[in-house]
Amino acid sequence: MPAAERRAITSCVSRRRLIASLVLFVVLGVAAATASGNAVGAHSTASSCAGGSSKRVAGNPLMLKTAPGSNPLNGATFFVDGPAHGAAAGAIASLVGLNPKSYGDDVSWTTFENQVTRALRSHPSATRDVGLLEKIASEPDAQRISSYTDGGAPSGITKETQKLLCDNIQADPGSVMMIDTYFMRGTLKGHVTAGEIHSYMPLFEQRINAMVSAIGNHPVLLLLEEDAIGTSFGLSKDGALGAWESMLRYEIDKVATLPHAVAYVEAGYSDANSPGYTAKVLNASGVRKIRGFWTNDTHLNWTINEINWGDKVSKLTHGAHFVINTGENGNGPKLNPHPGKQGVEDLCNAPDRALGPKPTTDTGYPEVDAYLWSSVPGNSSGCGGGPPGGDFWPAKAEGLAARANNRLGPHFKSEPY
Repeated sequence: MPAAERRAITSCVSRRRLIASLVLFVVLGVAAATASGNAVGAHSTASSCAGGSSKRVAGNPLMLKTAPGSNPLNGATFFVDGPAHGAAAGAIASLVGLNPKSYGDDVSWTTFENQVTRALRSHPSATRDVGLLEKIASEPDAQRISSYTDGGAPSGITKETQKLLCDNIQADPGSVMMIDTYFMRGTLKGHVTAGEIHSYMPLFEQRINAMVSAIGNHPVLLLLEEDAIGTSFGLSKDGALGAWESMLRYEIDKVATLPHAVAYVEAGYSDANSPGYTAKVLNASGVRKIRGFWTNDTHLNWTINEINWGDKVSKLTHGAHFVINTGENGNGPKLNPHPGKQGVEDLCNAPDRALGPKPTTDTGYPEVDAYLWSSVPGNSSGCGGGPPGGDFWPAKAEGLAARANNRLGPHFKSEPY
C-alpha cells in the first residue's frame, strides 16, 4: 500500500476515534450532571480545567447558572466522587467483585452505581451492605489539602490541588469542589509555642501560596483549617495565641484574593470554647474578609446545639455566616463519664453514632448557609479499636448509615433515611 494511502487511512481512523471519544465524554458528562443528586442542583458555568474569569461577581462568586441570592451556596451542586477516589464507592466495588483501581478519574458515581446494580445480580449477599454504603457514596464530602499532601512539599500541594480541580472533577463535571485544609494542626500538634509557630511560618506560607495559586479562577468551597480555633484555648495561656492568629490571618488574606471561592474558617464546637472567646479569635484572624466560619468539624454535637452556639458567635462577628458539619451527628455525641479528664465527648470511633442531616443549603436558619459533611463519614479516628486515623472503616460506615437520621436534636422528630 502506498505511503500516502496509509496516511489517509490512519488519519480517517484517528478522526473516527476522536469523534467517538468526544461523543462518549459528552454522554457521560450529561448523565453525571443530570443525576448527581446533590443538595440542590445548579452547576457552575465554568470550564473545570480552565477556571473562569478573574473577575469576582459579588452576588454569584461560584458562577452558578442561576444567581443564588443572599446565600452564595444556594443551588450549588457539590462534587460527588466516583469509584477511583471515593472511599465509600471503593468499598462498594470490593463488595461486588469490582476493582476500584481499574476506574479512571472521569467515571462518575452515577455511572458506577449502574454497574453496581448489575454486579449485585452475581453478589446478592452484598445487597444490604452496598445499600448502606451508598448513603455515603452518593453525597458530597470535602477533599483535603494538608501538611500531608504529597509529603507536604509546596510543589506537591500545587500538583494535588490541580489534580482535584482538573482531573478528579471529571467524575462530576460542572460541580463545585469542596476542599478542607489542615496545615496548622497538621504540623503543629499539642502544646505549641510562639517560637515553633514563627519557625514554621515560612513553610506554612509557601504551602498556602501553592494551594491558592493552584485554585486560581476555579470555583471552590473552602473549609479552612480543621481544629484551628477549637483547640486553640491553651495557646492563650502559653502566650502563643497571637502568633496562631497571624497564621490564620495569612491564610484568610490569601484565600480572600480568589475570585470564585466561598470560604469559612474553623471556629470550633459548641461543647468547647465560649462564643465570646471564639468570636474574639475569629475577629482577630480576619473572618470579615471571607463568608464566615464552620463548626463541629471533629465533634458530633447535635446540629441544633451548633446552630444556637453559632448564632451567638455570628452576632459577635458582625453577622458572619456559618456552616455545620453533620456527617456523624445523627445520634448526637457519646458523652464521657469524666469530662474533666476525658473531654466532654468520646471522639475515639464512638459506638452507636449515626449519619446526621444530609448536605443541604436549605437549613431554615438565616445565618446557617449549609449542613455539610466536612470529611468522609466512616473514616477512622485512629483509636477506640479502629484502623489508623483517616482510613475508611466500612464496618463503622455501615453502622452510621444504618442509624442515619436527619433530626436536628434529641427533641426533634426522628427522620431516618
